[in-house]
Amino acid sequence: MKRECFMCQGGVERVGSRRWSKKVWFLRIGVAVLLLLAMGLASEKMLFSWAAEVDSEKTATEAPLEERFQQAVTWLASSHRQGRGPGTQGIDEAAEWVATQLTGIGLQTSVGGVGPFQPFKMTLDAKLGPLADNRAELVGPAGDDGLPQIIPLVLGKDFTPLAAGGSGAFDLPLVFAGYGITAPAEHYDDYAPLTKAGAASMAKSSAAIMLRQEPQKDDPHSVFDGNQASQHAALSRKVANASEHEAGAVIFCNLSSSDEAEALMAFTRAGDGSEQRTMPVLQIQRAIIDPLIAKVMGRDLATIEKSIDDSLTPQSAALTGWSIRGRVAIERTESEAKNVLAILPGLGKAKDRQPVSEPAATAGESLETVILGAHYDHLGFGGVHSAAPGEHAIHHGADDNASGTAMLVEVARLLKEEGPFPRTILFIAFSGEERGLLGSAFYTANAAIPLAETVAMVNLDMVGRLDADKMIVHGTGTGSGFDAMIDRLVGVHHFEGAKEPGGFGPSDHSSFYAKKIPVLHLFTGSHSDYHRPTDTADKINYDGMVRITRLVADIVRELATAPDRPEYIEVASKQFAGGGGDRPYFGSIPDFGKPGKGYAITGATKDSPAALGGLKGGDVIVRLGASAIAGLEDFDSALRKHKAGEAVPVIVLRDGAEVTVEVILGSPR
Repeated sequence: MKRECFMCQGGVERVGSRRWSKKVWFLRIGVAVLLLLAMGLASEKMLFSWAAEVDSEKTATEAPLEERFQQAVTWLASSHRQGRGPGTQGIDEAAEWVATQLTGIGLQTSVGGVGPFQPFKMTLDAKLGPLADNRAELVGPAGDDGLPQIIPLVLGKDFTPLAAGGSGAFDLPLVFAGYGITAPAEHYDDYAPLTKAGAASMAKSSAAIMLRQEPQKDDPHSVFDGNQASQHAALSRKVANASEHEAGAVIFCNLSSSDEAEALMAFTRAGDGSEQRTMPVLQIQRAIIDPLIAKVMGRDLATIEKSIDDSLTPQSAALTGWSIRGRVAIERTESEAKNVLAILPGLGKAKDRQPVSEPAATAGESLETVILGAHYDHLGFGGVHSAAPGEHAIHHGADDNASGTAMLVEVARLLKEEGPFPRTILFIAFSGEERGLLGSAFYTANAAIPLAETVAMVNLDMVGRLDADKMIVHGTGTGSGFDAMIDRLVGVHHFEGAKEPGGFGPSDHSSFYAKKIPVLHLFTGSHSDYHRPTDTADKINYDGMVRITRLVADIVRELATAPDRPEYIEVASKQFAGGGGDRPYFGSIPDFGKPGKGYAITGATKDSPAALGGLKGGDVIVRLGASAIAGLEDFDSALRKHKAGEAVPVIVLRDGAEVTVEVILGSPR
């Protein structure tokens, strides 16, 4: 099928829609008029009454805008865009579409980078390297012949490496770590038997064999959420827990009661490798692990599983004399992602108020800038971030965030028609948001216009499901005057406003607030289609998008014309990472633009436990309590093992040296 840009070539992909173009609309009206006149029944009153009824009370300017929204979201969320996943042709097409729209509006696109694009590198999903470089064998005590027992493992038949782990050679002793779970609230810890009093854990630098799922998985009265899978059953959580215990490798083994007792998992089943761990993560067939366990521990796996289920007592033990050696090769390919930038130059401070010709400071001119942003990427065919795990299907991302992308374009169109304004307006469509705010983190580290000149950032993410006029606005406490402005404008546009003062949240505005820039984030609320294949264009409230567009344009216009720039306000707000739900509150701000071993932070929220404990921007957390921290996932897992009010030692790397601080954890938020 030929793929066309509907704005460029007239083609449009529609889902269950028969919306007519203007030409067809007026042609049908004309035909109707002629028929009515021919029949002697036409009159001006009848004609205009009929047209008004069909228009369904929409104004002349709103109808085309609503139609543009439906076309844009339908095109962006089409199956042809492949869920706008990283590395797909679809996301490149979406980037070109945004650039074409912003250029066509008349905005300047020579802001920095390559034309309208600001390229950056993104690591795509890992893939298995050469077969010859992926090998493993189990090594046991010497037999009667004096030679060690060797059990060779066949790749794809006996074992498989998993993308969640790292690459390299290994030769590690084996331990059996039960289900690989540490759950203080449930009074269960599979690693406890591996730690002898006064001695280091036997799991440290060992390959930990662990069962999938969790104890008492079929018991409706189990402490692990009954017969529903709890958070501890997640493979990624088990890998993080093993990393916290400084295991050298993870080896998964299927349960005997599993319907997949002999199945090897898909390569990305335990994670896509975005954590970039160094320890290998493997799965070995149960038929190979079971006799080894029985030989060393005197009981087979089925007996051990039943014992754990009956008593909820861990059965972990060292597998004395046995080890695993081999090599894993996982290739992580990089792809060039890109933000899309376009600028509406401001009048500046010069007396003649002439537009700034280029986004570079000149005498008498001001680069004070308001940023309007939205991410255009989504999940592609699913993956670890999908709310439908294991389902390989296009995740259309109509609300998240084709809606915000389309609105970015339309607000730009409105403001270009009205401008220029005293301040410059920079429009940015971010990529990599779904992978951890990568695009916005890259921009704030490589800003096209100095961050010191950025007076505010407004973010659009999931603005397509307006329901009962409820508009949620985050960041109302982050800038002076924001609260009153939002109250006033939300009222003018007849929305029911719900305000959150904090500036951190799981979207691109967080990258800017971390740099002490006032932010606002508009959002129409979550829903059951979030991060699922069912987030499709037919479920969008297009009339609601039209109304929100007017609100956003008013907000950006006011920020671009106000005599004084808003002052940044540090808000003691809900935490973005390391807090929320059942986790104690910590208050750290992740630095997604600083990969590497440990959990890097850009700072700590005001009056948070982290701030009061002395953590600073640039710190890299490498240990929380007894847990080693290799990344954000480990930090999240480790934090859940503690309670509010507990004083926890935290080791950070600061300026190349280890520094220990004490953090008193707060209540969950």
